[in-house]
Amino acid sequence: MSHLTEQQQDILLESGTNELEIVEFQLHRQLSDGTVKVGYFGINVAKVREIIRVPETTEYPNSHPSVLGIFNLRERLIPLIDLSHWLRLATPSESRPEQKAIITEFNNSQSSFLVDGINRIHRISWEHVESPSQFLESRDSDCVVAVIRMSNRLIMILDFEKIFADINPSQSMESYDVSTDKKIDKGQDMVERRQSKTVFIADDSAFIRKLIQTTLSTAGYRIVSANDGAEAFDMLMEYEQSARLEGVPLDSMVNLLISDVEMPRMDGLHLVKRMRERDEFRYMPILMFSSIMSDENRRKALQLGADDTITKPQIGKLLELTDHYVFGES
Repeated sequence: MSHLTEQQQDILLESGTNELEIVEFQLHRQLSDGTVKVGYFGINVAKVREIIRVPETTEYPNSHPSVLGIFNLRERLIPLIDLSHWLRLATPSESRPEQKAIITEFNNSQSSFLVDGINRIHRISWEHVESPSQFLESRDSDCVVAVIRMSNRLIMILDFEKIFADINPSQSMESYDVSTDKKIDKGQDMVERRQSKTVFIADDSAFIRKLIQTTLSTAGYRIVSANDGAEAFDMLMEYEQSARLEGVPLDSMVNLLISDVEMPRMDGLHLVKRMRERDEFRYMPILMFSSIMSDENRRKALQLGADDTITKPQIGKLLELTDHYVFGES
């Protein structure tokens, strides 16, 4: 059993320096000629609690087809998800001693994922983490959010939030419906006020961006979005330049930034740091919306200049806070 150190789990405390650590793991795919091809994948250390030998599981009735069963770990029942099955990989039939279960914690939930082997932990700059859109056309259904080039292989970072939502639809942001949320003001006057405001979204997951955009635009907000922190920074600099050239206040163009933490090229905390270094963005409200918003990560986000933080999948809370910070109302 391999426990991650507190230093590894809290690596995002240093994200003002735009760095992260990933656990590299393998998934094996059997080709039509019988040979086995190894694929290399990664997950942010901040999502990983520990790595264990494959546990004995108990079948759970009516579970998702990719769920092998559940097991008890320190008085918690945890599902074991066959990641290869979810990715629709044709896998070798026999089990292998190198297989491990990665225990994860994000979205306020614990899960585990069956993988075919653990390689090592890498510490890298987000600048070296590339968007998959540079390789393939981005699609809402894409489950790869980032790619890391190594000397002899590519490591693909999977969209574990999307996997979680597919396995646990009742806990997914997709289950939220703004039209039935009684805490949200849906009166015509409020909708019209929101229609004059622009919210900027920075998130590397097309799945998450679409959900946030649908929720906020249904409430009335205008939406602009970016695929990662670097693209967000460049677009926001264009707003700054346009406002200066036109002689208008910045908040006539953009009123609030919602940013993920984990993003290729520039992470969300580094984006906050860069924005707060500029006079024009010193007072624009910034909300961090992340699946790994622990108490320590929240402290760091606020220290760097974020106004507030929300843990996915609390998208209803995100809309409440957007109203609060855009209009200054409780």
